[in-house]
Amino acid sequence: MGLSLTPARVVSSEMLDEHDAPETEMTRSLRDLRRFNSLAGGTRAYLALLSRLIPDRDARVAILDLGTGTSDLLEAVRRKWRNAMTIGLDRNTRHLAYGAAIGERGVMRVAADAFQLPLRDGAVDIVASSHFFHHFSADENRAIVSESLRVTRLGVAFTDTRRHYAPLVFVRLLGALGLVGPITKSDAPASVLQGYTLSEMRAFARSLGARHVDVFRLMPYRFGIVVRR
Repeated sequence: MGLSLTPARVVSSEMLDEHDAPETEMTRSLRDLRRFNSLAGGTRAYLALLSRLIPDRDARVAILDLGTGTSDLLEAVRRKWRNAMTIGLDRNTRHLAYGAAIGERGVMRVAADAFQLPLRDGAVDIVASSHFFHHFSADENRAIVSESLRVTRLGVAFTDTRRHYAPLVFVRLLGALGLVGPITKSDAPASVLQGYTLSEMRAFARSLGARHVDVFRLMPYRFGIVVRR
């Protein structure tokens, strides 16, 4: 039997998702996530994903980001697509408030549930997310994709970390070296272990029954899924 580089999927809760996390630990973890995106390729992967739906840098598009946290990725969107309207959605009002306090102006922030988006049909061009998909089961993600497609004109674009030992070892090393806060030290390995592989994502894509859906690798150790209208 060959050596597998893919650990078993383990479902667990994450501390940052809790609404009563200590303030200092919560803000430290949110800053950790911003650094991960900036330095470990998350922002680059998110922009590359959106470029598949928005090739024109002068396009006037409305983008809704699910599980937005501090909306740092939408800040990067506004720097690349100067005419974009950006909306960040999150259930955790504390994350939204902290993002508004430290982030750039121009991002609208909405407290709501991804399963019941407070938007009319076709209200935005794209619904996107990063590092959000792993929180949910396949059935839950199908419901999120369906609801997201309801409010879009162009399509849905999600990216997340692939479940693999390489990112798992990386985030555990960061925690062991004290380079991240206590919440991130616990949550980052849990996030990787709750992630999906490319083969699992391709099976998920087939289960959607959509005519135009693509699953692909993004660096480093990420996947992208785009479902077009």
